[in-house]
Amino acid sequence: MINDKKGKTLLLQTCCAPCVLPILEYLKNKEIEITLYYFNPNISDKAEFLKRFNEVCKVADIYGCKTTILGKGGHKEWLRFLKNHLTKPLALYDENQDRCRQCLYMRTKYPFVTAEDNGFDMFSSTFLTSLYKDSEFVRETIVELAKHSNVEFLDFDVDKKEFYKKGVELCKKYDIYRQKFCGCEYSKR
Repeated sequence: MINDKKGKTLLLQTCCAPCVLPILEYLKNKEIEITLYYFNPNISDKAEFLKRFNEVCKVADIYGCKTTILGKGGHKEWLRFLKNHLTKPLALYDENQDRCRQCLYMRTKYPFVTAEDNGFDMFSSTFLTSLYKDSEFVRETIVELAKHSNVEFLDFDVDKKEFYKKGVELCKKYDIYRQKFCGCEYSKR
């Protein structure tokens, strides 16, 4: 699946260093130029946001990624997006239900559009390998976006539990911060 992608460019939507580490390890011997796209407008705490961003930059350096893009759009825009797409107050939604799906949609679509606008060959997301995210929803979203685009979807057919374990191991190896919540104020409950 990946072997025929030699010399292509990949924009990889990146939520955090622990999630991107096993993907970069998986791709490290492929001839793919990887750009990380850090986009977390869901994080309300600026110090937490910057801590995660700095860890992603550290990982990008370790794996020789071309660059790290800091996605545009802040927490207020994220809240506005969710309120415009949902009917109940945001705090009333359970984890991994409609609020989270809308968050994942926004945090997948915006970087996908960046991939299109900047001529990337491929797009993928750390959400696809996460134990804690609705990866099927993200997969369906990317498939739908890619139908109307020249950007190819790079999917990962991996064991998510093994990827999680590998991420923990690599975080220890490289002394990478591992957060204990998704990022939004509703996931802290």
